[in-house]
Amino acid sequence: METLRIDPKTADLEAMITRGIHLHGHEGPFLIAGIRMGLLALELLGSPGYFGLSAQSYTGNTTPLSCLTDGIQIGSGCTTGKGNLTVIDGARPRARFTAEDGTSVTIELSPAALEAFRQGELPLESKHARTMPAQELFVWEQG
Repeated sequence: METLRIDPKTADLEAMITRGIHLHGHEGPFLIAGIRMGLLALELLGSPGYFGLSAQSYTGNTTPLSCLTDGIQIGSGCTTGKGNLTVIDGARPRARFTAEDGTSVTIELSPAALEAFRQGELPLESKHARTMPAQELFVWEQG
């Protein structure tokens, strides 16, 4: 059986956002940030996604934070159905990704991005989530 791979350096973000919208039901900044979070994790861990990787999303199940989890599924290939994505009730826009070799990275929305997403208008913040440099959108720690 051939499995899919995600190359975060060449991934088509717009196509991934379209897939995310089809999964999630609408576009929003947390969904887009989740996709980018998954892609960043793949890049930092040198992972092709889908398998050999697990993720724990600390968003809980309350919107809009939980929308991040749907994006994580699209961006990393980790899913609740495969059992390599779990949702923890932490009420934080944060996820921890762990590769099968034990390396890991924890990525969280930056406080400035979180505040903007909560206070801003959905279309404008969705655009910002697409275009903000990763260093402004997230804070992360490896290990």
